Amino acid sequence: MREYEGFDKSGENREAQRSYYIPYATLEQALSGMRSESPYYTLLNGDWSFKYFERDTDVPDIIDEWDSIPVPSCWQTYGYGQIIYTNINYPFPVDPPYVPDENPCGVYQRTFNMDEIWLNRKTYIVFEGVSSCMFLYINGERVGFTQGSHLQAEFDITSYVKKGENVLTCRVLTWCTGSYLEDQDAFRFSGIFRDVYLLSREQNHIRDIKITADTKSIKVDAENYEIYDKSERVDKLNNPILWSAENPYLYTVVVKGESEYIPFKVGMRDIAISNENELLINGVSVKLKGVNHHDTHPRKGWTMSDEDLRYDLQRMKELNINTVRMSHYPPTPEFLNMCDEMGFYIIDETDIETHGFASRTALGFHQDRDWYDLDLGNWPADWKEYAGEFVSRMERMIQRDKNHPSIIMWSTGNESGHGDNHRLMIEYARKADPTRIVHCEDLSRKAEKQKFEIKDYAEKYSDVYSRMYLSTAECENFCINQPLNQPLFLCEYSHAMGNGPGDVNDYMEMVYKYKNFIGGCIWEWADHTVYKEGVPCYGGDFGEPTHDINFCVDGLVFSDRSFKAGSLNAKYCYQGFNAELIEGKIKITNHFDFTDLSKYDIAIELSIDGEIRENKIVVLSLAPHKSVYMDIPFELPDKCALGTYLNIYLKDSDNIIGK
Repeated sequence: MREYEGFDKSGENREAQRSYYIPYATLEQALSGMRSESPYYTLLNGDWSFKYFERDTDVPDIIDEWDSIPVPSCWQTYGYGQIIYTNINYPFPVDPPYVPDENPCGVYQRTFNMDEIWLNRKTYIVFEGVSSCMFLYINGERVGFTQGSHLQAEFDITSYVKKGENVLTCRVLTWCTGSYLEDQDAFRFSGIFRDVYLLSREQNHIRDIKITADTKSIKVDAENYEIYDKSERVDKLNNPILWSAENPYLYTVVVKGESEYIPFKVGMRDIAISNENELLINGVSVKLKGVNHHDTHPRKGWTMSDEDLRYDLQRMKELNINTVRMSHYPPTPEFLNMCDEMGFYIIDETDIETHGFASRTALGFHQDRDWYDLDLGNWPADWKEYAGEFVSRMERMIQRDKNHPSIIMWSTGNESGHGDNHRLMIEYARKADPTRIVHCEDLSRKAEKQKFEIKDYAEKYSDVYSRMYLSTAECENFCINQPLNQPLFLCEYSHAMGNGPGDVNDYMEMVYKYKNFIGGCIWEWADHTVYKEGVPCYGGDFGEPTHDINFCVDGLVFSDRSFKAGSLNAKYCYQGFNAELIEGKIKITNHFDFTDLSKYDIAIELSIDGEIRENKIVVLSLAPHKSVYMDIPFELPDKCALGTYLNIYLKDSDNIIGK
């Protein structure tokens, strides 16, 4: 057995996961939050020496000739290895913990310099994402190992570096035992696909920092810290401004070490479930108008720059989306910083999916047994050998992301059945962070399959009844009969392939009708394609023997993020107001959760036979979740040739955000 095939080989010399932050040398730098301004942060992104081998056993002790590749990147997008798209099936034989002998390896190398100042401090290297596993070397000495493609890995390299030039080498494998836990519906890529950077830390540096904020106070588990509102120091938080997706107000906590200033953006908010199974943010019933987000770029694969990610969120804002489920792995930390700042509710999901076990036999979907046949005992969710890795992945996500106000739910992964390892993960999450909701769609599906005979267990280990692709009739049946004392949340619905998102309004009408239906996330945000000779391609276009053709082209937006008809339909269904004509009156309903409609203009047009005859701007003070009737502000004609219409728009400056 090779060492990357061991069940117990999650990491070697990898630091225990801490909260995400960057240390700065001055208070001014910390308040600005510009990573590039910190003298204690060195980004290693750029062109690295690279050599690709079809088998890891082919890698020689000395490599004389190198190619070059950008870091971060996915090596398949630069012509190395096989591009593969598969949904459910693993792209290799199911024989855990073993992976194919034909296991491609990419060797990366670059140099970096250390000066006297850094040598007198501690030095760490951080990898934000490497697929699927990596062996790390500094100056020819082995430092450690990590797996968990979308999880952060940090190594203390203080004892390995020297003054002047240092050589950094990484051996990255295409497959490892952890690959059995990463069977997400996506193109399969390899390489160092997220940022790599060095951190210089004072000798007795603060390691981990936990911040707990609610609607009244901010608590920091550090001795020396200050709270700032913008750039002004705050001694007492009297009548604080609360954070929500509609008003993402942030304070800044700066923790002071001996020579370091460590900033955190903090949103004051709380999360609860009411006695009527409403989702409460700051005591207000909130509806989640969401979408599922994969990291996908038609030219760069899994690699997305900060600009790419911010553009995704800006486009989501244009479509009135307020919730993002991280399907099916944690994003880069900077994405969560953007969500804190721009205002989104986040379901943070750890890097676990074992869907391929459902079709691991030749019988596949046609077997007589339940698709999730966990009773056979050969799913990783129930294997004691995998327990440590399941819990580790949950721990690494929570400990990295715990200080982000945008995160409202921790999710155990996706489509892996529900076994004892999930129970251990949830027990860890409950203990580590009791302030947030736990999401486990696998458990909700299991409860339904067993006719809710495990009601007590399901309610103990999950906080929402989360399902995928329920019909509106099934949703209504749950809301009325409430077989579980939980809110209903559709973690995936309205599959956006083709005309799929045409049914969003049917669901949203029901979301507003029932208090215990808290919303859902459309599957999914963007089409997955890879450009080949200028043409966007999908599964099977790259000669891969196992693939799921065009099932990856199922986005609410095209792969270049341009809008489809379904995009605009979702924008209409998710909008924050509704206008309808009832018995000669205009009924206006405010569907925002925290925003009075007076923040926006209501533009009303009178259209007669296709011509705009009159228009009027109305500013209407209307509280969230309330409705009002208003008179038609025009004299209507007695007759017309083609039709008379009232066009009513909700506008933010010149932008139409509802109609």
